[in-house]
Amino acid sequence: MVVFMLKIRLLVGCAPRLTKFRTSLLWVCVFLLSFSTAVDATNNKGMLETRYSIMSMKAATALLVDAIAVNDKLVAVGTRGHILVSQDGGKNWKQAKVPTQNLITGVYFANEKDGWAVGHEAVVLHTSDGGENWDFQYGAPYMPEGVDVPNSPSDEMMNDSAEDEYFMDRSGSPLLDVWFKNEKEGFAVGAYGYFLHTDDGGETWADWSGRLGNEDGWHLNAIVSPDDELIYVAGEKGVLFRSTDGGETWIALKSPYDGSFFGMVVGPGTNEALVFGLQGHIFKTSDRGDSWREIETANQNGLMAATLVGKHGIIVVGNGGVMMFSNDGGDSFVKHVTDDRNSIAGIVQVDGDKLLLVGQGGVKLATPNKSLTSLNQ
Repeated sequence: MVVFMLKIRLLVGCAPRLTKFRTSLLWVCVFLLSFSTAVDATNNKGMLETRYSIMSMKAATALLVDAIAVNDKLVAVGTRGHILVSQDGGKNWKQAKVPTQNLITGVYFANEKDGWAVGHEAVVLHTSDGGENWDFQYGAPYMPEGVDVPNSPSDEMMNDSAEDEYFMDRSGSPLLDVWFKNEKEGFAVGAYGYFLHTDDGGETWADWSGRLGNEDGWHLNAIVSPDDELIYVAGEKGVLFRSTDGGETWIALKSPYDGSFFGMVVGPGTNEALVFGLQGHIFKTSDRGDSWREIETANQNGLMAATLVGKHGIIVVGNGGVMMFSNDGGDSFVKHVTDDRNSIAGIVQVDGDKLLLVGQGGVKLATPNKSLTSLNQ
């Protein structure tokens, strides 16, 4: 399985859980939580060690874990703080100037210029020039005992209010995914229930973990939205959350599975979505997550990412070079394995019938065999 329990989603190097958790029936019950106030997230970006990602001619062949298309541009992120930009459909790549060597796990652009990337030590990076240069917006590095950390949480903060039952010190833990509804408002999710919100383009971040009610602090691996109002979050132990008002309020969905979900794709229908993850499990909903059914496949490799293709096509990719093709909206899949069997962490459609795959071995352009499925029909 090599790299992938990806984004090194098994959280190598994470700080241990620092709070005792109560047993929860969170994923069984559906409930609504809304708070009128939010807790400012502990932001110690000044304590992050600024070590610029080393420029390397081999950056495009090193581990990459996420990618996105921004109009005619492609941006990919991964190991050692590498962020790569392509202006020619993935044929050539330029390495961006990035002030960290931490693993970058997720990337999202709200428009052609403004983008955000997240990674280990709760790093949030921002670009305002389309990905050429990046700066720190947020960070929570782990600090050894005895080191004076300016914004470290006090015992009083951890015990004082009703919302504090969802509070924990996540210093040193990674953020794993990021999504913005516009150039001002966005969310980042990660280990131990990390759930951050900003409404000023990332200048400040608030801890919104209480709005999810994820009191056991299960890792949150993915956040996706098709329309800025309907938003899903998926994660460890089968946790699933949904908002229908742009993230203001959330409900915990009844999960069909108690293993980890690593990714999610919304569509192709208005109320449809697929969630997938550990041991190749795929589940589909046609009612916005109120109910789920498992899609039988001949695959047991972990699944990491997906993309919609055409009107009814879906491609899900994962460990060991697995690519799952569907031309019926995710009701059935055909399995294909790449020749190199390198694990795939991200997928983006490029130039119609081409696919950009990122993962073990870096970036790769591929054209699916037409005999597998006619995805664009």
